[in-house]
Amino acid sequence: MLLNRWGILLVVLALSGAASGCDRIYGLLHKPGGEERSVLGEVVFNEYNPKVEELQQILKTLGYNIGRADGKFGAATREAVAKFQAEEKLEVTRFVDKLTWERLRSYADGPFISQGQVKALNVQRALLAAGYDPGRIDGQMGTRTREAVKSFQRDRGLSPDGQVGLRTIKLLAEYHRE
Repeated sequence: MLLNRWGILLVVLALSGAASGCDRIYGLLHKPGGEERSVLGEVVFNEYNPKVEELQQILKTLGYNIGRADGKFGAATREAVAKFQAEEKLEVTRFVDKLTWERLRSYADGPFISQGQVKALNVQRALLAAGYDPGRIDGQMGTRTREAVKSFQRDRGLSPDGQVGLRTIKLLAEYHRE
């Protein structure tokens, strides 16, 4: 009976103009999904969305396995969002709420990533400041830089894969100087 009263209330709100159509009702019924819609726009399974492609590119650059960044929000992208939220100690909803999006964007526009690419020059400088030799400071992620990243990761308890993902970025950040 209580569920029926809530359903009637939502219909009355929608019809009275207090709610703005289906989006408002969806947001009331499923807050994470409603907030994701306000951040990414309409997300339809297996349909392209440019904001989803941007999300996927950021996640991929941060080291999450999303497959191909194709702009289609599938299971791998949902799982990557959940892992990112857990790692950032955010509420794990698997949906891209405003806080999750802001946090993702802070890394995407940060000192170690630009336009979906790792800023190798800043990585090299941070490695050098941390006491690791990345070789010539030339802005290239060459063999010596990757070996220095691996050593840095190993010494800090990370999996030494040579990739500059989220965990590595967080640790390198303390050695970054503008």
